[in-house]
Amino acid sequence: MPVARRFANTALKLLYRYTHGPGQRHNERLWPHVAVERDADGHVVGYSYRRRPLPLANASVARASASGTGHIIASGPSINDIDYGRLSLSGVMGVNGAIALLDRHAVRFDYYCFNDTGFVRARPELVRRVVEQELLLFTTPLCLWHVLQRMPPEALRCRLFLVENPQRRALLPARTMAQVRREHPEHELAIFDLDRALGFSRDIRKGVFDVGTVAYTALQIMAWLGYAEIVLHGVDLRNAAAAGRFYESPADRLPTTLDQYLPGHILPSFNRAASLLRESGVRIVNLSPDGALSGDPFHQRDWRALAGS
Repeated sequence: MPVARRFANTALKLLYRYTHGPGQRHNERLWPHVAVERDADGHVVGYSYRRRPLPLANASVARASASGTGHIIASGPSINDIDYGRLSLSGVMGVNGAIALLDRHAVRFDYYCFNDTGFVRARPELVRRVVEQELLLFTTPLCLWHVLQRMPPEALRCRLFLVENPQRRALLPARTMAQVRREHPEHELAIFDLDRALGFSRDIRKGVFDVGTVAYTALQIMAWLGYAEIVLHGVDLRNAAAAGRFYESPADRLPTTLDQYLPGHILPSFNRAASLLRESGVRIVNLSPDGALSGDPFHQRDWRALAGS
């Protein structure tokens, strides 16, 4: 990002903090260059950056528009043990740095998801590769702002579907989890734990829960899209700081907070979500042989079973 733009962004952020209360702090980067349009139900339907509207797929992509088996490809090191040249996959969602898999295999990503601004800032080269693909990208208004700080809107060849945290919606005041629960019934947002802000979104237009890993956001999206079986690739989660991501070398390894959030946020959320989805007929399959998601309610499978051998 150019130095002048970085300086201007910092100045605007400080001005925003001076003129707005703490309940609006999550909007400090969006102001004043982003406008968000919502429909009568409060769903995001429009996004403008510096007065330039960007087309969104929020209104055209329908709930339960997909079926069958979908795949979430994450960045755990177990990805290195899968020969994607032997697999023919459809309904594939990549998250964060999974796009680097294209350096080895001709995997087709139908969907993509990132909601971590740190990833956008630290790996702009991978982000650029994602947005140049003809896929459906699920991201947040804030992440999209960070993308647009680093590349022009014309560089985005992907379709965009914006999701947001139900507590911190774009350009709206923050809400407590108690408010979220009062305003959204169980069939929209299932709340697991108020204090830790854990839950599962049955309607991603109302918000998605972020528990410290983008794979959990992707799970909520894939379930909303209608997949009856969701296969997790590289969602290892165990010893993440030491193991690194499949595309990293020791010299360029970035820090991770997965180990920090694993016991209190990630594991409880995945376990509750898998049980909840099983009740509605959705099965979660895990390909990671030594990952943290093991045993009931997950179904362990070797990747070779996907190839029929």
